[in-house]
Amino acid sequence: MNRKKTSSQKKPASPSQKPIHAHDEGDFLTQILLLTGREGLLATKLAELEALDSCFHALWSKLKSTKCSKLKSAHGQNGEARADLFNRLLLSLGIMSISPQVFRIIFGNVDFSDHKEFETRVNSFRILCMLEYGNFRYGYKSFRRNALLLQDKWEEHFPGDTRITRGVKVRLQPAPVGLIPIQPGELFALDLDSDNTEVVNSARKHLKKLLESALAGKVNSFASLKKIAQQQKVNNFTSLIANVGLPGAENLLKKDHGASSYRNTLQKLHDSCNTIDETAVERIQRSGISNAAIYRAMHDLSVYVATSMREPLHFTTNWAFVQGLFHSGALENWGLRYFDPTQAFVADRIQTGLLECLMLKRAQLTVYHAQESDTFGKDCEAGVTMAQGKPVVVFVTRLFESQPKMKKLYALFDKGVQTRREQFLSTLVDNGILKEAEAQSLLIRYRSLSNVIAFVVAKQARLVLKNVGVEEIEMELFKHGYDPNVSEDLREYTVKLIVNLERRALTFRAVHPLALQTSPMDGVARGVIVTRTVADTAKVIKGLLTKTLRYRIVYTHDNWLLVDTITHSPVRVVTRDPILTAAFWNERWGNHKHHLD
Repeated sequence: MNRKKTSSQKKPASPSQKPIHAHDEGDFLTQILLLTGREGLLATKLAELEALDSCFHALWSKLKSTKCSKLKSAHGQNGEARADLFNRLLLSLGIMSISPQVFRIIFGNVDFSDHKEFETRVNSFRILCMLEYGNFRYGYKSFRRNALLLQDKWEEHFPGDTRITRGVKVRLQPAPVGLIPIQPGELFALDLDSDNTEVVNSARKHLKKLLESALAGKVNSFASLKKIAQQQKVNNFTSLIANVGLPGAENLLKKDHGASSYRNTLQKLHDSCNTIDETAVERIQRSGISNAAIYRAMHDLSVYVATSMREPLHFTTNWAFVQGLFHSGALENWGLRYFDPTQAFVADRIQTGLLECLMLKRAQLTVYHAQESDTFGKDCEAGVTMAQGKPVVVFVTRLFESQPKMKKLYALFDKGVQTRREQFLSTLVDNGILKEAEAQSLLIRYRSLSNVIAFVVAKQARLVLKNVGVEEIEMELFKHGYDPNVSEDLREYTVKLIVNLERRALTFRAVHPLALQTSPMDGVARGVIVTRTVADTAKVIKGLLTKTLRYRIVYTHDNWLLVDTITHSPVRVVTRDPILTAAFWNERWGNHKHHLD
């Protein structure tokens, strides 16, 4: 007698007969479309997932359930068999296939049932497409049959164990020979367009006389030094210190000096307060001319340093920046070849410009030392570098970053530029920076993140500076290249300066549309990397020169952004607007035209 089998009596399905979960299949399909630059089809294809040809479902099931070691082709080559399965899946979606060699480079022995591993490989390929082409579709088209090109670029940007070798190679470059180091207190003599020599000489005469009296009177603190300055009727003591153009002059304002240490500072500055006569100017300029000749003969450079000096104080602070960047920290022992415009002199203005253009052409990247406002020339140097398809690192300094409250606020800002206003304000409330009512008010009052940051910085900086002495504020300003002798209230001036610097950094990183520049050589839209500390600047340079800087792709409603993992600056962008994409890549960039089909 025949009996019906109950559901519990049914024979269990074999693994190959198990139903395919739409979630897994949808994830796989999403990654395939992202890999091949078909992002615009995501919504359509996912909606049609159930209606896809049965061939697609069968192939995906086979690829997912078969491990690399178990799959053999008719010729015994499991790599080609896996590539064949993958290509048949592509063709079932109407997408051109890839070569077996390209498949191995991208996926290797990836387990396709491990979605995270598969997604990681796809993400790496998309990062490569953004770095090289600024376009996912064209990147896929360029690489899909060109294994040699892909292998070269993959090893270049994802070096693995070779990163140590690259670092050694960069460090072992022969250091430049023949450069004459010009002392920071003499650099102002290389400026053709200023009358700084007379200003500096006058300031040094007055300061030397004052220091002689201080040493004779056994002065051992800034308070005592100020009394002597008053006795000698030095009205603008801070401007006097700023105008001498000597590194370390700001240490006269330090409060935490011991008596012996302070007198050593007085003596050292006294010995350095030498005036510069015409003979000395000629000697300094001859050294600058000799350096310019050395630079002309230096056919390869690692870094071009873009600086601007208008006042004596600027020369010493820029010198300190360069010394801190290349001669301490992460780059201390690298012996990098860098071009420092403050160390070279060419008497003719046009030839000076041509020399700097030549250096920009030879350098691998440019470091732009930004201030709260900059010159046309420095902006041009950044633009020219990006037009050549090279990286630009913009360093924007920060004031009082050692103050715990400011340090905390700055850390929140660095994270906040990656989020929307609402999220940013919510974070500030959670961290006790703002009250809930203040955050709600800011949402109504300001539409831009820049204005929100300006309000928060001003509020917090005023609270911090209430508890900071005048001398400490003046010393901080000196250290960063700002003369604290101002007509307005010093604390309010400093607050405005802090706000301007934060806005400046945000403009470079996230606000100004032309912070992303398209190179006419290849059509790739490149952004600048914005650093806020000298230490981070050195790390970024190290990563760029060795091609070990890491990136991640950030999805927004309108674009895909490629950001570095140190500063989170957008270095590449791919728009999601299909019409703009088609129009953009319809143009000829460089010597070829990008065809997306």
